[in-house]
Amino acid sequence: MAIEEQDALAAPSPAGTFPRAAGWTRAQIYVLVLLVLVNICNYLDRGVLAILQEPIKRDLALQDWQLGMISGPAFAILYSFAGIPAARIAERVNRISVLSLALALWSGMTALCGVAGSFGHLVLARLGVGAGEGACTPVSHSLVADTFPPQRRGLALAVLTTSIPLAQMLAPLIGGFVAMTYGWRVAFAVVGLPGIALAVLLRLTLREPRDDAANTLVSRAPAGRFRDDLRLLLRLRCFRWLFLASVFMGWAVGATNIFTASYFLRQYDLTLAQVGMVTAAGLGVAGLVGTFAGGWLADRFAGRYGRSYPGMCAVAAAGAGLFFLITFTRPTWQAAVLFLIVANLFNDLKNGPNYAALQNMAPPHMRTTATAILMVAVIVLGTGCGPLIVGVASDLAAARAFPDALGSFTAVCPGGKAPAGAAALLHDACAAASAAGLRGGLMAACLAYALAAPCFLLSALTIRTPLQGAQDPREA
Repeated sequence: MAIEEQDALAAPSPAGTFPRAAGWTRAQIYVLVLLVLVNICNYLDRGVLAILQEPIKRDLALQDWQLGMISGPAFAILYSFAGIPAARIAERVNRISVLSLALALWSGMTALCGVAGSFGHLVLARLGVGAGEGACTPVSHSLVADTFPPQRRGLALAVLTTSIPLAQMLAPLIGGFVAMTYGWRVAFAVVGLPGIALAVLLRLTLREPRDDAANTLVSRAPAGRFRDDLRLLLRLRCFRWLFLASVFMGWAVGATNIFTASYFLRQYDLTLAQVGMVTAAGLGVAGLVGTFAGGWLADRFAGRYGRSYPGMCAVAAAGAGLFFLITFTRPTWQAAVLFLIVANLFNDLKNGPNYAALQNMAPPHMRTTATAILMVAVIVLGTGCGPLIVGVASDLAAARAFPDALGSFTAVCPGGKAPAGAAALLHDACAAASAAGLRGGLMAACLAYALAAPCFLLSALTIRTPLQGAQDPREA
């Protein structure tokens, strides 16, 4: 049944203070639980590709640039085209309906990835996934912003973004096990089809916050023209720096998420199941700790202006870049895993604060659109380009590392592997060049983290507007 407790939504008191996290109502908790499940589907559908791409590469005889294309531009192109129109529609109609339809679309297209017979088929399916997922983050974040007050959004959005490490933990475990047992095609169906059932539950049980006249967090102003809203955002220096920082961070996160599993497979010759356990620990468990810690710390030190939100992102980018660099230069997989856990802990400190910073900057009537605009940075210019750039760099570095006497790496090692029945010397040469190439490509991701950190810091330093009800939460 629909949630009827919207009158209990957290709202500023007359004194301008807000309830603590412990005071969340059942309605708020239910909203977060459902949105976390929706976002798990969102990131699970993306993350499973990382663990499945090596068997896909072998079966379809792909190169690394094609893997980068499938996970990058093929996904990001329609994501960008769909995200902003979906956000504009969601600011005018029922957001629950928009999100439910989007969830059903991307889940169905994820399942269809499993029937792809060629690179072209896989690209088309990934375009469909991107078209559906473009609505997810903008709508989800605007629903949270209409449910939680400004100085509590860091923790609320951190809870929402636990979907990222949870999905990163589940994707390699589910994908690795199912792929080894039934094949990579079945794995796509296993992670895709449950989202369709969740879409029905979402539509039937969640209520649009705008329908509650007592909710003071909802903007009653009519949606403006896109050009005017965009101009409002771009006037803010803090937003411009946040946008640029998110480009570099999206590039780095997209590349490391997609290619870390492949790196461990190639560099240390582990099995899919072993890599699934490694990435589950590195991306999942550490990510959960980092996500909660980042959200709590950003709220704790928000002060009057909320500068701690982009500030926490700066700490995350600097720490992640350093520890990923160490990870990709370790001689053994055991040492690499330890640093991978620390790298991902830092990496996910930014999950809640990044979007909380945006929701606090954006005018209330355009929160959905503001998130869609930022997602152009995160997904299109960041995640969409990062894997492709790293994939191209990997192919070039692998070609240089391959012995000239054995011929062309691309021709002799289709899919990065020597053909069946080839001499042991050729098998070893292909494997060594493939691993060395990917290690070189991943250095570019570490550089992107280093570029993101100062941009986040500058975003924090240029915030000039106090938060709504700007009492320091430490005094509340």
